[in-house]
Amino acid sequence: MHNPPDTPQALHLLYEPAGFICAFRFDDGRATQLKWHEVLARKIAAPAFSWLHVKTADVKVRHWMETSDDIPEHIAEFLLSSDTHPCLHTTANGAYGTLADLKMEIGDTGTEKGALHFFLDGNRLLTLRTQPLCSTNMLRQKVLDGALFDNPMELFAELLRCLADGFDARVASLNDKVDDIEESVLSDRRPEDRSELSAIRRQLAELRRHITPERRLLNQLNRLRPAWVPTAALEELNHALDELNELHLTLEALYERAKLLQEEIASQMSEQMNRNLMALSILTALLMPATLVSGIFGMNVAGLPGLHDEASFMMVMWVMMGLGVATVALLKWLKIW
Repeated sequence: MHNPPDTPQALHLLYEPAGFICAFRFDDGRATQLKWHEVLARKIAAPAFSWLHVKTADVKVRHWMETSDDIPEHIAEFLLSSDTHPCLHTTANGAYGTLADLKMEIGDTGTEKGALHFFLDGNRLLTLRTQPLCSTNMLRQKVLDGALFDNPMELFAELLRCLADGFDARVASLNDKVDDIEESVLSDRRPEDRSELSAIRRQLAELRRHITPERRLLNQLNRLRPAWVPTAALEELNHALDELNELHLTLEALYERAKLLQEEIASQMSEQMNRNLMALSILTALLMPATLVSGIFGMNVAGLPGLHDEASFMMVMWVMMGLGVATVALLKWLKIW
């Protein structure tokens, strides 16, 4: 039995790496799913183009990236790096960079960030990630459902829409929670409203840190209007950026709303504390004359009146009561109570 040569190239052909997620070839807008050995064959010529989505942690994928002839060495090094800061670099024939996205395994209220590295040129879109992300999963499902794309930039624009949809779903979930808290604050405030609102503001701040730099970078790409991108694809990119800009405005409005609600809760708590202090102050004022009288008659000195008179106790009690009534009248006259 003939054994194939034990070389990295042969192993790539024989075994599909675990880091290979999906690959598609687009002809006349329609997608055809590719196998790993078809990706290695590199037989895709214009006007057809491809999308390859892989994991960076896989050794075989890394080896293929490092030895690929059609990906410049400095770009391959960037795509395989662990840098998670959003960035964008352009070349004469393409663009590459990093997008911030939300990890899929986080719950509906989570905002843990993941990084998506991408490389885009006239005949391909290459995306790499370390953990499952929302945007690429949504884009893959749309491609499998039959969505049509005429060029890589249109596919990249749809990726940006998926990115915005993922953030928008998270923002909508937080908006519903803010609605519930607002109703509670304006009616009968719950003790847990303050802590929940603080958690929501932290999540909104994290989302804002994700979205703001991406908007700036992608708007920069749109202003450059690369010559290798068709005009219609640039319009699609512009529409995707409009969605991100609208999401940014919604996020800012929700953040300000949560901030105002937190201030309202603080105001209510301060008002409640002032009411409690007022009640305590009035009680102190009412008891002050009685305390003064009882203090005087409690002195153990000679000459205190009424020590041997049985009616003295009742007289002192009436005096204390009268002083209390006089104190109440004084507070009412001063409009303190």
